[in-house]
Order: sequence, then structure tokens, then C-alpha cells
Amino acid sequence: MLDTRAPRRRLNDIDVAETDAPETDGLAGAINTAGLESLLGFNLGIAYAALSFDLDPALRLMDLTPKQTSILWLVQANPGVTQSQLARLFRMRRATIHQMIASLTRKNLLVLESIESDRRAQGLFITEAGKTALVEAQKVVVPIENAFAGVLTEAEMGMALELLQKIQAGRKLG
Repeated sequence: MLDTRAPRRRLNDIDVAETDAPETDGLAGAINTAGLESLLGFNLGIAYAALSFDLDPALRLMDLTPKQTSILWLVQANPGVTQSQLARLFRMRRATIHQMIASLTRKNLLVLESIESDRRAQGLFITEAGKTALVEAQKVVVPIENAFAGVLTEAEMGMALELLQKIQAGRKLG
């Protein structure tokens, strides 16, 4: 199959005044993307918006966000994980993660408890209500994710995940 897309270009190769950039025919109709189609962040944003279109309202019915669902998922798999560890994983400020954790603790989905190895530190633990909420959220998330990724072959999905993880590993906070 012939690939008719524009060749990949780095940002410094894009002439921002370019007026003859390829047009894309998406939901908004034909629109000149002026080189944005060659930027990873633009494409990630559009892909995430497409996923969020279905995922956000479904989780909102459960009074959860995708990030809160991820936190519940991670805390169940890592009892005692700290807010700092989650902040590093999500590349977020501790204050932002703290707000999400506070919301989940107010809903009685998580609890903060002292960690035996370091009484000064507090770890996160999922409650029974949190486990129930997570099971229900997973019933929503998994089919939506599968449908979203359904346009990819198994090999393409593996490659996409591998490349995204490579980007994550190469991008340090600081």
C-alpha cells in the first residue's frame, strides 16, 4: 500500500508561514494543518481527545476521571505507594496529585496510612469501596480502549506502546 502522507519532519524543518501544507479530512472537514500534522504532540493531543470523547463521560457517570481511575488501578497493584511516587510516574506536581488523592479519599476510595518502614511517610491503600469502583471503571475502560486501538494490528499496538514508553523514558523531569 502506498503511503501518501507527507514525510515526517522535525519542528525546525517546518516553515510556519507555509500555506500549501497538506490538508487533512477529519471530523472538522478539510483544513490546512500548516505543518502541525508532523508534530508528535499535536497528534498525541488529537488521539487523546478522540479517546476522551468516549472515556470521560462514561467515567463521569461513576464520579471518576481517567487519571483518578489510573490512580486507583496503580494503588491496588502497589499498596503503600506514595503520592510522590505517583507524581513522578505521571510527571505531575505533588500538589496536583495531592488534590486528586484528596478527592479519592473524600469519596472513601483510598486511605492514607503510615508506612511501616518509615512512619513519617504515608502510603496509599485502596478501600473496599475503591476496589468496587475500580472493577466497575475497568468494565468501562477496557472495552473503550480496545475499540480505540481496534484500528491497529497487534504488532502495531505493540510498536505504538514501545515508542511511547521510549519517549517517556527519555523525557526526565527537571
